[in-house]
Amino acid sequence: MYTITLEVNQICNLECTYCYLREKTNQKMKEDIAYKGLEIAFLNAAKHKDKRLWVDFVGGEALISFAFLQKLVEYIEEQATKRKITVSYSITTNGTIMNDEILKWLINNSVHLKLSIDGFRETHDRNRKTKFGIGSYRNIMGNLNYFREYEERSKQFIQVAHVVTQNNYWEAFKSVKHLVEDLHFSIVDTSINVTHRWTVEQLDKLGWEWENILCYYIKRIESGRAFLWAPVLDLKKYGEESENSRFCGVGLIQTYVKVDGGIYGCAANLDSSGCLGDVERGVSVRKIKKYRELANKSTICLKCDILPKCQSCKCIMNNLAYSNQINGHNPDMCYFEKKKIDLWNKYDKKIR
Repeated sequence: MYTITLEVNQICNLECTYCYLREKTNQKMKEDIAYKGLEIAFLNAAKHKDKRLWVDFVGGEALISFAFLQKLVEYIEEQATKRKITVSYSITTNGTIMNDEILKWLINNSVHLKLSIDGFRETHDRNRKTKFGIGSYRNIMGNLNYFREYEERSKQFIQVAHVVTQNNYWEAFKSVKHLVEDLHFSIVDTSINVTHRWTVEQLDKLGWEWENILCYYIKRIESGRAFLWAPVLDLKKYGEESENSRFCGVGLIQTYVKVDGGIYGCAANLDSSGCLGDVERGVSVRKIKKYRELANKSTICLKCDILPKCQSCKCIMNNLAYSNQINGHNPDMCYFEKKKIDLWNKYDKKIR
């Protein structure tokens, strides 16, 4: 499967403190840029054995460009039929924009919904505020009935995007528990904001939070009330017997197209160092080849005893953003990687 992420706009009704776009340009993606990016995606999907294409819509707030999204999906469906490509869709939203028309469109097109929410109201509102400094938790709760109806009618669970930052990491377990028990979400994708520099003390505390969440996850399974905590999928990779390639596949199986037509490996690095080309000229094969050759050739990584199982070292774009070197590494994530491996060794029999 080939995945393309389309940044349909850089417009948002929120000003989240950890937004990966930083200063947004208030631009909207033009049709010709979207079509050229999709052409590249279709050509790559056709090379894959399963001939599958995953289209992920992001912003800004993607639903601000709802009319554009409708037009794009109509175009994609026409092209997919002609080319005999199977297409799936996903969209990431801050949950503040929803109505009957949007709900119907999401369901009719089987769009997988990713909802950004960070936990309790106080925790969430600390980072996810409107332009007037007001927290957005209440807005999401006002749309909760739409999200319940979406799950009921689409038969698809909403994936909650829960971000752990330096001003909420000590509440990670409480946040996950709130999302599962109080808001009744079944998929929680917890991720760490890697754009900031973490201290050892913070990562140690976060390691305890990770273990508490993992124990909670195990207890829910054992009591017949299972939910999916996405980091468990990463933990399970430590149990794979064969050593995986240490190249993440950026440019080959996935690309991120910015609103201006620039093509990047993924959202982990949207600076110039992460640019692989543009929709006019395509992706630079030379650059991808260079990434593949130099990935994880760091002297530090080569001397590390967890290298065969390490997952953070595979994230070329994150390492590049942190160190400005293709064969660099992020020491914060290295430290936390060892904590995750310890968790796998301790609980592997219960989560296999």
